[in-house]
Amino acid sequence: MINIENNRFPHSAELFKFCKEVLNIRKNTTEKITDQDVGALLGFDPADCTHWKYGRKNIKSIQNLNQLAKALEIDPRNLIDISLGKNVLLDALIEYQGYGDFNCLKEDRDLLISEANSVIENANVKALPIFVQEFGNTLSHIEFKTQENQKDFVLTKEENGKIQISWPKGEKMGTALRFYLAKELAQVLLQKESLKNQLSNPKNPSLGNTLAIFLLMPSYLLQIAFSQCDPARDTVEQLMALFWMSRTLINIRLKDFLMYRN
Repeated sequence: MINIENNRFPHSAELFKFCKEVLNIRKNTTEKITDQDVGALLGFDPADCTHWKYGRKNIKSIQNLNQLAKALEIDPRNLIDISLGKNVLLDALIEYQGYGDFNCLKEDRDLLISEANSVIENANVKALPIFVQEFGNTLSHIEFKTQENQKDFVLTKEENGKIQISWPKGEKMGTALRFYLAKELAQVLLQKESLKNQLSNPKNPSLGNTLAIFLLMPSYLLQIAFSQCDPARDTVEQLMALFWMSRTLINIRLKDFLMYRN
């Protein structure tokens, strides 16, 4: 039975878990991070710390979030996203740790964006947000599915003559899972001889990331979305909602789009 009192402010409870995970990532000793270590970030006594942990205390003031951001050396907007329920814990942690490298030569970038646009055109994708599973309708050798008792966040394997890309059954679809499914698909597409033979360095690990972001934010849909953004509002926030992608990924793709205009 759920304790309603303990879940009064669920986003604050998520924020507490996030702060604790970040402290565990940052620690350079073998000592265990305690709940009181998290509460100490805001100068809380043990009672207030417990209220925060169980969602009985709402942490949403700009002062508190800026204080946490300074202590954790993190962009305060990421904490705001958690406090508003825009980011679940897993998405927020991956956003904090980063997605890896997206740098590649312009010649390789042009090949990747052409490949992404071809896949999207064949799938007849015209609406946002793009669901990677849609591509399975036209890529007959690839299947997307959930898998019972799967421990890996995403997994690609060959089964019954098909390439199967799966994720754990019950895992909530969020910005991180969407990106990593697209990245798994990108890794499969990068094995095509016609594409591999043209790339300057097919083993470059950034190619999978770059192709994945192009699949989720194709040129023509980004051009339309960008042109229709309300100039009186935050452009990144608007694109995050339209494409259902994280702040970091939107910024990476937007920088690329403004540089190359596609």
